[in-house]
Amino acid sequence: MIMTGIGVSLFKRILTFIFVFCWLISFAQINPARSKGEVFKHRPEKPTENINYSGLIIVKKTMYGLIFEDKQLSSEVKNRVERFFKRRLNGYTDLKTYQLKVYRKHGKWYVDNTEI
Repeated sequence: MIMTGIGVSLFKRILTFIFVFCWLISFAQINPARSKGEVFKHRPEKPTENINYSGLIIVKKTMYGLIFEDKQLSSEVKNRVERFFKRRLNGYTDLKTYQLKVYRKHGKWYVDNTEI
């Protein structure tokens, strides 16, 4: 079946619209709740979520020191985590990867009810 000039033109317009729409949708999903270098989310994902309890730091404890997954963390955050691991608390002495759930209360940061 041979398409007419009007049919080809309409097909090209529809195809262009689909590509542009998919391109715009792909950029709409790039904005995460937690940016690189940040511990806490800057916007909640759920309406009832408290962003002060949303802190997450992923760190690997090795024989040679701590390796942070997020390379863009500030030196202040890294110093807080290093002080936390120097306390040698139960459950944090093994050489493995830890996901520290951090929360903020009255301007202070806590991990497992321990101020860092």
